[in-house]
Amino acid sequence: MILNQAVILCGGQGKRLNYLTKNTPKPLLKVNGIPFIEYLIKNLSRHGIKEIILLCGYLGEKFVSKYHNKYFLDVKIICIKETKELGTGGAVINAFKKLDKAFYLLNGDTYFDVNLNLLSSQFNSKKYDMMMCCAELRSNISRYSKINLDKLTIKSINNKNKSRYINSGLYIFKKKIFRLKTKKKSLEDTILPKIINRKKAQGFVVKNAQDIFIDIGIPKDFRRSSLFLKKNLIKPAIFFDRDGTINKNLEYVYQKEKIVWNKNVFNAIKILNQNCYVFIITNQSGIGRGFYTEKHMVKLHNWMNHQLRKKGAHIDDFFYAPYFKYSKINKFKKNKNLRKPSSGMINLCKKKWSIYEKKSFIIGDSDVDIDLARKINYRYFKVNFGENLEIISRKILKIVTKQ
Repeated sequence: MILNQAVILCGGQGKRLNYLTKNTPKPLLKVNGIPFIEYLIKNLSRHGIKEIILLCGYLGEKFVSKYHNKYFLDVKIICIKETKELGTGGAVINAFKKLDKAFYLLNGDTYFDVNLNLLSSQFNSKKYDMMMCCAELRSNISRYSKINLDKLTIKSINNKNKSRYINSGLYIFKKKIFRLKTKKKSLEDTILPKIINRKKAQGFVVKNAQDIFIDIGIPKDFRRSSLFLKKNLIKPAIFFDRDGTINKNLEYVYQKEKIVWNKNVFNAIKILNQNCYVFIITNQSGIGRGFYTEKHMVKLHNWMNHQLRKKGAHIDDFFYAPYFKYSKINKFKKNKNLRKPSSGMINLCKKKWSIYEKKSFIIGDSDVDIDLARKINYRYFKVNFGENLEIISRKILKIVTKQ
């Protein structure tokens, strides 16, 4: 299942944060100079989300003026403001007409750095009506509801469970759950227990989540969110060449019909998604030669990512060099140092993303990929089409996760 919509609960007053939320809703509090909610939006965007609905209550007009009907990182944002307090479940019921058939739901004061496409790919929509992401924490779990699981099925959720798994506030829901007449409802106290009692709640466990989960709802955790987010946003980058590495090099590939995927490429990318950023950097002189256009290239890359998302994987960003020195189109004549083995595409990437270069890799099939890696002092793997990319990804994962 591929999900394109996320709904964020932004209505709480944040009373435990005292004076900090007197004039500012909790999700709009700035961390390292950026509203906390924008970290959530960027993370949703990199997982392919196309639309985000902000459910606003307390000081909701501040969300509306800043985000409503605007695009942020190519994601459309809609704000729905309560006219009266409806509770967490009621806020979703109030947005019923705007909901997709299935969608992510998350708390606006919680950041959980998990592979969302992996969640949706493993959601058993034939058996369950919702999925809850359960985070395993080593400490500081007393203020959270604990999850009791029977394999994939959630048996109970309360503070009395001795489980180490908590409700992270990240879910997948079917729209039909919120087809209710009474609007004022609590998600946690009313709606979730009914789904769990019907054995229609699926659990997705993320082990050792202490370093990738934060809830800024109390002063102590809000104070540590600055360092937490700095640390979590800096990741090793894995730069894949495209033609000859991700897919077979059939020369000037710009149509989905010409894509022949390399061996185990879906699993290879999925393995890397949790701990790394994954990018494609590709020389595409076919654009400069006039064989196809940039629109063709963007369309193909969108399709490729769609296929990856079906399998629980994704590419965080695509970079291409369209230049050809004899091009009839003036803007494509000059290289602008983008074309490999120049480092221009990686330099562009570094401006957009926080990259930990010491553990970054380049994977490609040609000498220009290796020359680039050596030039900028990156580690690399040279591969041949047909080689098992999953084996290489596992080798990389061992290196990047080694303390």
